Amino acid sequence: MTILETLAPLVLLIGLGALLAHLKFLGDIFVADLNKLAFWIALPALLFRSAAAAGHPGARTFHLLGILVTATLLACLVSYLLCHLLHVPAKSWGTLAQSAFRGNLAYIGIPLLSLGLPAIGGGPEAFPTAVVVMTLMMVIFNFLAVLVLQRGDWKPREAAWSIATNPLLVAGLLGLAWSTTGLGLTPIADKTLQILGSAAVPIALLCIGGTLVAASPGGRLKELVIAVGLKVAFVPLVVWSLGMVIGLNMVELRIGVVLAACPTAAASYVMAARMGGDPKLASAAIAISTICSAPALVWALWVTG
Repeated sequence: MTILETLAPLVLLIGLGALLAHLKFLGDIFVADLNKLAFWIALPALLFRSAAAAGHPGARTFHLLGILVTATLLACLVSYLLCHLLHVPAKSWGTLAQSAFRGNLAYIGIPLLSLGLPAIGGGPEAFPTAVVVMTLMMVIFNFLAVLVLQRGDWKPREAAWSIATNPLLVAGLLGLAWSTTGLGLTPIADKTLQILGSAAVPIALLCIGGTLVAASPGGRLKELVIAVGLKVAFVPLVVWSLGMVIGLNMVELRIGVVLAACPTAAASYVMAARMGGDPKLASAAIAISTICSAPALVWALWVTG
């Protein structure tokens, strides 16, 4: 029931965005402006606030982080290999790769873990561990997204500048830096960031729905199968396997597998749209992976129960 209650609102918001676009209530210019608001304001606010309040993680946080990074890199490499073997158009490679590795950690993973960790006896360090891992993974996601979305016109200086000025990346790093000071956020700052951050999900998902009206999955089945299959099947299986091999305890394993099984993040659409990727493919991957992630998340909770 928890998984259904978490996923259903996301699907409904995508549907609402599609309906509003179909009725011409949301125009192309308005959707573009909403996309800018999510990318520059709402998502950075959410990421900074989450990182700043991370607290003290468990001792093996970086073991868990290393497993998730390994699975992410493998998903990226496998996606490129499959794109080459299956003759996917070159323009879609970067967007497909991003859709295969970039998970919706903040909006699905963390809510599930906030309920799922106490259920298996997670101590006071369990949830801070999940938040720190989530934040660092989102930083890594943004770094990799900038790299893969550069496509064939690779320019190292421009890529470095894009990474250094990416508001999602900067917000995550600043939040982690702020958490080390022990100062916390003032009530006014915390509430302001909470309001801005809470706007990120509906804004991004409405944009996705609006784009889906103009996007037809027809002719993109091959790309979607690769992206969604890697995201909700390959990545969580790799994380679970590696976690068992190195001996993560059940709490750490639950954090890793749940985060790995999350569907493609709404931010992947934002990045694809902002960096000249394939936003129609990104939006379709988000919508389909959100639906397909339900059994993957059920499995993640079951194998770590």
